[in-house]
Amino acid sequence: MNTDELLATKTRRDRWGRYVVLPVGGTKPVGYTRATTIAKTLDDQNALIEWKARMVVLGVGARPDLAARAAVIDKDDRKALQKLAEDAAEAGGSTIRRDQGTAIHAALEAGWHDLAAVPAMFATEAKAVHDALKAAGLSVVENMAERMVVNDAYAIAGTFDLVLTDGVENYVADVKTGSSLLGALGFAIQLYIYASADNLYRQGAADDGSQDVRDTMPALSRERGVVIHVEPGATTCDLHWLDLNVGREALDLALQVREMRKAKPLTKIEAKPADREAAAVEKITTAFPGTELLVTDAWRAWMRERIEAIVARGAKRDLALAWPAGVPTLKSADEITVSQAAEIESACQYVEAKHQMPFLDFPNPMAKDTLPALDVWTSNIKPAPLLDEGRDVTLDEVAHIKKLSAALPPEAKAWVQATIAGARKAGRPIRLTGNGGELTERRMVIAEALCRIAELGEDIVAALLREVTGSPVDSVAVAIGSLSIGQATLLSGLAASIDQGFTTIAYELDGSVSLHGELAA
Repeated sequence: MNTDELLATKTRRDRWGRYVVLPVGGTKPVGYTRATTIAKTLDDQNALIEWKARMVVLGVGARPDLAARAAVIDKDDRKALQKLAEDAAEAGGSTIRRDQGTAIHAALEAGWHDLAAVPAMFATEAKAVHDALKAAGLSVVENMAERMVVNDAYAIAGTFDLVLTDGVENYVADVKTGSSLLGALGFAIQLYIYASADNLYRQGAADDGSQDVRDTMPALSRERGVVIHVEPGATTCDLHWLDLNVGREALDLALQVREMRKAKPLTKIEAKPADREAAAVEKITTAFPGTELLVTDAWRAWMRERIEAIVARGAKRDLALAWPAGVPTLKSADEITVSQAAEIESACQYVEAKHQMPFLDFPNPMAKDTLPALDVWTSNIKPAPLLDEGRDVTLDEVAHIKKLSAALPPEAKAWVQATIAGARKAGRPIRLTGNGGELTERRMVIAEALCRIAELGEDIVAALLREVTGSPVDSVAVAIGSLSIGQATLLSGLAASIDQGFTTIAYELDGSVSLHGELAA
């Protein structure tokens, strides 16, 4: 057995690294948060952060090419800086112990019941572990190594290293290969999750979970677990009892902390800028209660010719998708207000830009120089980027989006609606369906992303969009309306990453928001 085979992935996970589990009575597999993720919630990361900073320094010192990159890199290019920091840390040796530890875990798994099965390069460490277990009167329970378990109440899953027995009681055990045992509180949480799991779980070949199997959990001590501490190259191994009562109490606290991280205690105080357009509209509506300025016949004729040109270009479907919700069509002969006309122009401009069509070469008969008091025209809007709308979506996918949307609280729904309206007015329409009733892949993915970020708050959403697009965000609505399929998928992933605790939020002294963690990097 070679090292690659020892390190092969054996579990099915979703795109966020969570175990894929079919819940009891469920019809569709879902992601269960990793036990290790929950266990790290209460960890003090200071020692780890300081250690990694030292590795970065050592890496830059050892690699002149990294120092050269650091000298010329744009200080505002967060992604490039993060990549440089990771490369430098690796050059300094940050991944060596991790990779050695992973290999030792795999080697021990191969030889729990037969030392001869352990690769020769790991024979010393394996013998040290076996000798320590024998001296302590502990042995490995058959078929109880590297088993996946699930806790359905908390939607948590994980894989324990092994189960040990003293002949009277069984204990869940974990192998640690670091130079120290910092993080014992996290170890206690992790092993308590394993010891109190509902079922052993085996994933089948079918992606829908139909071949997955739940097995009965063995009777495990919920009072004590075992930590097996063996370092790479060591000739001795230390065993430690782990108090799982502490793990039980800490688990409750960790889950509360993860829930509290969803709170939004900070709200930006917005200035109230003078709104000349609103003041102008107010004067008109005050002078003529219950009325709003309507478009002229000249505008209708101008817009009709513009739409005919779009249809002739074969872009009728795109125009139907982009047509503003609740705004009459020209064929209906219903009254159209000046503000609605501006929305129609935005939709046309978006489609014309997408299909690289020239704009009509004669002026809008109701342009802003004709109506200076109502500065609602969109001539200053940059053409929308040409984006791939992707495939048409299925009815099941539409139902999924509707289910997500229906589950949102009223405030979140209002934010989604306001964002969709803002994107439409800026010429980046993203509502689920146009008047044509069609839903594209890009709009579906954006809709899912909107549902996932709706409760995060505008400042956090702006930070996520900055990570996704690599650029500062002036308008959240415009940025979301300009997302590609891939960018919208990544936005959903980041939101889920925050929810699962992989990515954390930090408020800087200047009031800005920064993201830290696996996906944010």
